[in-house]
Amino acid sequence: MATGEQRCNYWLSVMTLTQNSKVKPLDVMETLEKENIESRPIWKPMHLQPVFEKYDFFEHNESGISVSEDIFNRGICLPSDTKNTAEDMERIIKIIRNLF
Repeated sequence: MATGEQRCNYWLSVMTLTQNSKVKPLDVMETLEKENIESRPIWKPMHLQPVFEKYDFFEHNESGISVSEDIFNRGICLPSDTKNTAEDMERIIKIIRNLF
């Protein structure tokens, strides 16, 4: 690989839904689960985890919700594996698209 060249390692694929989407992350996860396909919520922001609740969290805006919390609320970790075939990915994409 040439200096400065980058290559994807396919470690994590994530999707975020638009703010007012009728489809929610749980809808996607449950639909995939019915097809025996694992997905997960995006990692919970540290400031929302019980172990850190006694510590101060400094908002970076005045909207009342942090960027990380917004992404957590609208995001889904999708199946990510170097062993996924193009056919696997097409199947996953089709299942998700059918929700919309």
